[in-house]
Amino acid sequence: MSRFLPFVFLASVASLFGIFWIVAAVDPDTAPWYLLAFIVILIFAAIFGFLGLILYFARIRLYKRYSVNWYVKTSFKMAFFVAFFISLVAALAILRLVSLLNLILAGLAVSLFAIWSYLGKKN
Repeated sequence: MSRFLPFVFLASVASLFGIFWIVAAVDPDTAPWYLLAFIVILIFAAIFGFLGLILYFARIRLYKRYSVNWYVKTSFKMAFFVAFFISLVAALAILRLVSLLNLILAGLAVSLFAIWSYLGKKN
């Protein structure tokens, strides 16, 4: 699993370049819907990759107890839920539906999904 970490970094950097290109070159009022959906996907990919790598390296340096594969899986699982919440908020912002109720509902949905993911499965 650890041999894929450089590719995760490269994909995250490519996602950042895509985000900067869309922000710099596209007018949001006249943009087609698929570009706005693509920016949400790129935001998810960039945050997922960079946060997963940061968590992985921080955890492997500070807490050396488990195997490398366990650190990769759990770090990227945590990064997935953070990136999922931020991409939901970005989608709400693009659709101009940001309100306190919608943010609470998005946070609750991601939290319940995370709890189910960690505790709901039987091994």
